[in-house]
Amino acid sequence: MNPINTSGYQAAKANAAMLGARVVSYTETEDMVMTTITNDSKQKEFASVGEYAKYLGEQYGINQAAKSIGGVPTTINVPSHVLQQAFNDPEAREWLEENLKILQQPAKKPMFGEFVSLSYTIDSVGSITTMAVSTNDPDGSIARTNAKRKQEEAREKERLEQERIEAKKEEEKRLEELREKGDNGQIQVTISGESAKAVQAGLASALQSGIALDVKM
Repeated sequence: MNPINTSGYQAAKANAAMLGARVVSYTETEDMVMTTITNDSKQKEFASVGEYAKYLGEQYGINQAAKSIGGVPTTINVPSHVLQQAFNDPEAREWLEENLKILQQPAKKPMFGEFVSLSYTIDSVGSITTMAVSTNDPDGSIARTNAKRKQEEAREKERLEQERIEAKKEEEKRLEELREKGDNGQIQVTISGESAKAVQAGLASALQSGIALDVKM
């Protein structure tokens, strides 16, 4: 969260003050700065804070659902204590309205990607905080690529699992066919090896699997 940069506007305000005027509007782009000033410093009068808040809502969209500024959904939050201070204090009101005017200008785009949303909160007179959400995938192409990759990985995993199941079925079928070749459930096993221990081990293994074998150990 970073405070809003108003250095350009403050310079314009100082120049206007030297002429005995005040800034009415201020627009800054990458190529130029446009400032409108006036010698009429009289402020509009309001009967209550509520009436003043309504005026600011109509003029600057404060405390409302996100409005679009430069194509970016943007909210501008002004707490009640700031409204009360601006209503009572002409200098605080001037600061508030000057900054609300600045916030109507589109924010500079991030170096990479685009803004998804912006939110400004005027914490107090002299303090503004902004929260921004940006994306490097404005058209969704990266998200689509990732989703496609995950689908392919899932399909490959499913294919391998199906192959494992089929292989297991084939093995069970082969073992069943070998068992059916025995007479009256008898299985003939021939084991030869270099030692009695080797022969016994081979015999136990063969009988446990239920397969008729002719094996040299």
